[in-house]
Amino acid sequence: MAEQSTVSDQLWLLEGIADFREHSLKIVAQSRRSIAILTYDVDSQVYGTNDFVQMLSTFVRSSRNAQVQILVKDTKIAIETSHPLIRLAQRLSSKIIVRKMTVEPNNKEMGFLLADNDKLLYKNDDLLHRGFANYAAIREVKPLREEFNYLWQYGEPEPEFQVLHI
Repeated sequence: MAEQSTVSDQLWLLEGIADFREHSLKIVAQSRRSIAILTYDVDSQVYGTNDFVQMLSTFVRSSRNAQVQILVKDTKIAIETSHPLIRLAQRLSSKIIVRKMTVEPNNKEMGFLLADNDKLLYKNDDLLHRGFANYAAIREVKPLREEFNYLWQYGEPEPEFQVLHI
């Protein structure tokens, strides 16, 4: 169960899938312009739930400036399972862009969701559900966003995610 930090009322220590599901929804609900997700395999237990996919869909439709970028390390599972988030990205391809990483991040185990310039959902190890959510993380988001932008620059589209319109 999520535990509020004694350091800040905006910082929550997370342990378990339920915590990450809850806080991913809260962060997306509070977002206004941009969301960036760095993930190992598009964690279906968090990012593949109907609630999350619907919340993300609502987010990108809320403003013409809303944008979602998703960087995936391993696309194999998402391709094999026809991941709901990838299907949403195919339908809203001008608002949700997915790329496969070609360059490794500094911390190969981490995963995160950045929202606007100040919200952060962070997994210490992307394959485990332990980490934190910080709703006032301006200092933490800036270097992560810079690293994300660097990785994004070298990321490439996954051909299997493309939809052929005939």
